Amino acid sequence: MTVDVVLSTEARLGEGPVWDARSSTLRWVDIERGEVHRFDPASGTDTFFEVGERVGTVAVRAAGGLVLATQTGLYTCLDDGGRRTRLHEVDTDPPGGRFNDGKADAWGRFWAGTMLDRTDGGAALYRLDPDHSLHTMATGVSVSNGLGWSPDGATMYYTDTRTGGVDAFDHDPSTGDLANRRRLVDVDRGWPDGMTVDSDGCLWVALWDGWGVRRYAPDGRLLSTFEVPAQRVTSCAFAGTTLYLTTARIGVRDFGDQPLAGSLFALDAGVTGVPAGEWAG
Repeated sequence: MTVDVVLSTEARLGEGPVWDARSSTLRWVDIERGEVHRFDPASGTDTFFEVGERVGTVAVRAAGGLVLATQTGLYTCLDDGGRRTRLHEVDTDPPGGRFNDGKADAWGRFWAGTMLDRTDGGAALYRLDPDHSLHTMATGVSVSNGLGWSPDGATMYYTDTRTGGVDAFDHDPSTGDLANRRRLVDVDRGWPDGMTVDSDGCLWVALWDGWGVRRYAPDGRLLSTFEVPAQRVTSCAFAGTTLYLTTARIGVRDFGDQPLAGSLFALDAGVTGVPAGEWAG
């Protein structure tokens, strides 16, 4: 399997890819530029709107429009960024952090976590329910990152990047409650970043400073590693059997061996992904 560039761009911190089945487009963000993008693979075009602050992730809203996790909180907005409404203001301890990665699950909830640039343990993972109530699901977090669920919904996978691995929780799909956190994968190549899950229940984990993406079995065994011509692979999302990969340019000192850093890549994974969820609020 080869990894190909599908959108040559210079995102400072590309992140949060999610397939929007309603429009057959890929939503993704450039965190540092505060941009929410929509890539159309049929035409190869990419459009975006500006949020006005750093934006960590995006998900489709079942009622129409989007839900965003940004520098200052959780918001809804129209597809083009208009009529933005803040649902919750969330800060870190100490102040100054921001929302990072997140996604909607298959049961209508939206999950997103925070991070601090230079302080460990002051961030958290949150769950936004369809009734707009906000719940703190994990504390003591440093860089909240990738999320995913097993096909049967009984397990949720979660990455706090600075721990160097991926954890698993028992997950109750009917309530969104979590229990029995345990380590599933220790990553020994770069740092674990965003992730997604395929229909076989395997995890695909993007490798920040690892030049690639890895596929792990549900029991944590490493199955495959795919090389990416960019040092900082940030996240991944399925559209059918196509796996899209976001990357970053931020902090890269030498672009000589990675002129495509910050671009959007894709590979034919040979397996479909678990369909992306929508927030039901």
